[in-house]
Amino acid sequence: MMQNRIAYLSEWGNNSLDFSKKSPTGQLASTHFIVTAIVTGNEGLAQALSILEAVQKRYFNRNNIDSDVIGNDHVKRREILEDLHEVDFKIFALIVDKRQLIGQGLRFKGSLFKFMHGLADRELSGLFPDLELVTNQPGDESFMKGLISYVQQNHISNLFNESTFGFTKVQNNLLVQTAGFIAGSLARCYDETVITDQRTEFIDILKRKLLTIKFWPDAFEQNLANLPEPGPHYDPLLAELSVKLANGFLSRKSSDRAQQSIDQVSCLGYLLFHFRHINPTRYITSFELMEHVGARRGKNVSLHYFQTKVIAPLRDAGVLVASSSRGYKLPASQQDLYDFVSHSNTIIEPMLSRVKKFRDQIVVATDGRLDILAADEYKLIRKVVD
Repeated sequence: MMQNRIAYLSEWGNNSLDFSKKSPTGQLASTHFIVTAIVTGNEGLAQALSILEAVQKRYFNRNNIDSDVIGNDHVKRREILEDLHEVDFKIFALIVDKRQLIGQGLRFKGSLFKFMHGLADRELSGLFPDLELVTNQPGDESFMKGLISYVQQNHISNLFNESTFGFTKVQNNLLVQTAGFIAGSLARCYDETVITDQRTEFIDILKRKLLTIKFWPDAFEQNLANLPEPGPHYDPLLAELSVKLANGFLSRKSSDRAQQSIDQVSCLGYLLFHFRHINPTRYITSFELMEHVGARRGKNVSLHYFQTKVIAPLRDAGVLVASSSRGYKLPASQQDLYDFVSHSNTIIEPMLSRVKKFRDQIVVATDGRLDILAADEYKLIRKVVD
């Protein structure tokens, strides 16, 4: 797993808040502002750069890996994203709907970037307190220039444990360019000025590398996934309840730095993202969820830990998590609920049967003098098996 993590940062979008007209340069105000980070370690850097150099040569004629160069060539973008899957990194993304900021009193360009600086710093430092950050050489009025200043002045000694930004020119750093390409690809999934019908394909590829993706506001009104028609496999009211309860837990626990809470938030965030942006009817395997939790904490977790310290506490907290032999998901239909009950029954019923046989043998052997279920703490089991 990754140690001594380094995040290569880039962004997409502009700071215009006037969505009614184009700028003097003819540029539309982006509806979203996106910050991405490619998170990796030093140990696989040489191999990563080798793959990225091949991507640069194949698709960009040895020039910068640039999302704008690909533009609306969605076939080529998909091919590039598939090739990037071979590189050992994880993706952090922060996606802000700028249209919602006006209601928060942020009507000026400067206030937008200041808000984003605090938000990006909080999310990144909360994810990895010991993260080293690298970006391109920023311009004087750029978002990154302000973010670097914000971290250095306010949080570097505390939140980042003396980690520092490293500076590199964008044309000389393929990982920063890759972060920019991914930001541009995410824009085509969410920003109204460049959104494309291929967005679900892009998200499906990117989610394999996803470490975490944060949205502001916390929940967009629209789901990216194509929702099924209401029926046996999809109940809108149940789906809404699942999302509401999941968001409630994330809101309460996202700032909790206890490791188990971090793992629970990581797992639930992945379930929620998949539910809202990939496919609300698909189960996610234990292995995929454990891999995601392990990627964030920096080491693998056991199945026992995952079941008892991640999934079980989520359910104890009132989050609806359905499970079956296919894995886990947020429930979106009655069948999902029945799957959970049926799966639980395959575990509970045999266990109760074994307890009953064990008890009966002891009762017979002791002529009724010893009943191992006689204690008050076992009265529920006693009531079931009697």
